[in-house]
Amino acid sequence: MRSSQKSSYLSPSPNAETKLFHTLFTPETIAVKATLLIIHGMQEHSGRYAEIAGYFADLGFAVLTYDHLGHGKSVKDKKDIGFFQLDQPDEKLVSDADVMSDYLIEQYPDVPHFVLGHSMGSFVMRCLLQRASGKLNGAIITGTGGPLPGVNLIKGYLSLANTIAPHYPTYLNTLFTKVNNKHFKNDNDFSDTSWLSLNPANRKAFTQDELCGIPFTNNAFYTLFSIYKKATARNWAAPIPKSFPLLFVSGQNDPIGDFGKGVTKTVENLKLDGFKDVEVKIYPEMRHEILNEEIRENILHQIDNWLSKHL
Repeated sequence: MRSSQKSSYLSPSPNAETKLFHTLFTPETIAVKATLLIIHGMQEHSGRYAEIAGYFADLGFAVLTYDHLGHGKSVKDKKDIGFFQLDQPDEKLVSDADVMSDYLIEQYPDVPHFVLGHSMGSFVMRCLLQRASGKLNGAIITGTGGPLPGVNLIKGYLSLANTIAPHYPTYLNTLFTKVNNKHFKNDNDFSDTSWLSLNPANRKAFTQDELCGIPFTNNAFYTLFSIYKKATARNWAAPIPKSFPLLFVSGQNDPIGDFGKGVTKTVENLKLDGFKDVEVKIYPEMRHEILNEEIRENILHQIDNWLSKHL
């Protein structure tokens, strides 16, 4: 690796009680040609993207990763694991992504700026684009999905649960895993993480990582579904310029993407609405964590080709 990395904490606002752990990866031997902000998914942390960040830093990108509230090293008290905040938590997650984007842009103001969001991070990013696409040059969306039937009912229930017991780990953790694994229950090596990846080494690493698989509280699931609803509404991309470049990357066997159908429909709607630079790559047999499958190097190479076209 020909890149360097520096980790620190950033206060997203002057009066913020919490600080976001982040790491900046920069090339050592070549000039920075662009920036890339990476937004991680639920129940994981930014450290899982260190190799990916290093890959793009070696190619000349300044890459910033960070931990959401309630995740990874942004947690300062155990009671806050899997918990965001009581007041407008969905707005907070999007605002934090905006702050981290600005932090990266301020350091490298004269180069193009891109963002990559995975899973929950993809929905946070889609909401970010609704307000901040004007300062960005393109987005890579991985592990995402389309509208979920009954999302209003689910959000209503979670709103009540968040009011009554926001810190309580909800039974939805078990249900979420069970639903996502339904398609894979006949796997010879079936486990709770089967839906995450076809790659057994990645599933093992996830299970052994003490910062992964953290139970979500009622507050966290309420936040997730609030963001999901905004990010997958039929008109979610209305505030984004029709020329804005978007790359969707998904596994064909990703339950979050409805096994390709949700991603395909999202792309079709964007093109129907007049978006002129939308690409989609759906990889056969691959599952949710498309960036951690055994074919990752090939996928990263294709993402780099897409980024290079848009510099």
